[in-house]
Amino acid sequence: MMDIDKLIRNAMDDEDKAWFDSLGEPSLPMQVIESFKTQSKWIILWSIPVVFVMLGFFVLSVVRILGTDDPALVTRWSMLAVVLFFAIGMIKIWYWMEIQKYALVRELKRLEMQVTRLSQRLDEKQGGE
Repeated sequence: MMDIDKLIRNAMDDEDKAWFDSLGEPSLPMQVIESFKTQSKWIILWSIPVVFVMLGFFVLSVVRILGTDDPALVTRWSMLAVVLFFAIGMIKIWYWMEIQKYALVRELKRLEMQVTRLSQRLDEKQGGE
């Protein structure tokens, strides 16, 4: 836990600490599973077979590079391998950014709930006076 997290936890009362602990932090496999329940689930589902197809063509191009002596063919297969390598990397980076986006949304929702709880307490305190 970071120092700022410790400071925030120390500022909470026992009820808020219990509520905050009940929310928990999902593990990486759970975050991956949750990504299939989002608005972009069809794009995510579509990207998985695309990555495997690209990986297959990447392996094929590497095999062709190693199996030929013609410099022109080596250059062509190498260009294809590089393009596929970067395309796979970009899709994976996009997917990890999606997971991070949903983690950030989850944190923002927690913050919104904390603000709502604080607002309710302030209303109760002002109503009691």
